Amino acid sequence: VLGNHEYRGSTAAVLDYGTVSRRWEMPGRYYALTEEVADGVEVLLVFIDTVPLIDKYRDNPRKFPDAGAQSMDEQLAWIDTTLGGSDAEWKVVMGHHPVYAGTTKEVRARADLQQRLRPLLDRHGVDLSVAGHIHNFQHIRVPGSRVDWVVNSSASKSRKVVPFNGALFASPETGFSLCSVSETELTLTFVNADGKILYQYTRTE
Repeated sequence: VLGNHEYRGSTAAVLDYGTVSRRWEMPGRYYALTEEVADGVEVLLVFIDTVPLIDKYRDNPRKFPDAGAQSMDEQLAWIDTTLGGSDAEWKVVMGHHPVYAGTTKEVRARADLQQRLRPLLDRHGVDLSVAGHIHNFQHIRVPGSRVDWVVNSSASKSRKVVPFNGALFASPETGFSLCSVSETELTLTFVNADGKILYQYTRTE
């Protein structure tokens, strides 16, 4: 997915790189895949473009020239339709910016996503919302929402953890996340760069 650093240049070039490298698959600014994992169990993976949903990027055309050129309303309508039209047992939404996170970064970016994106995820029973941007691991639950809000650390400079109400786990270590799915369980695992399991959480359907 595209992030704020990609939006500092030509986002079209990032999309077009798929025509140059067979290892690069990015069919659009936002897109969805439905994967059958076992015995007919389906997982809907929704990849979104968070930058155009945040005003600080839209309102700064000199630094982020492509952000304001994207239609926020069209993407939100697509997210609504895509989530609402799926009967998958599990729904996972992935974008660069987190809706919730413990961080010293200014709150207005997350406030925009909480206003514009969270209602859609809550309405359609999304299980996981996965993001990056903060450069550490976080797993958060917030009142009134059944979504598990996840921040993933991967291939980035580590940042210190900032306390946040609702955080079930946080770690400044670098690493990656693993998600395992069955008909009745979704298990999220945080693994550090040395392959050590830092945290594991299982969500039941």
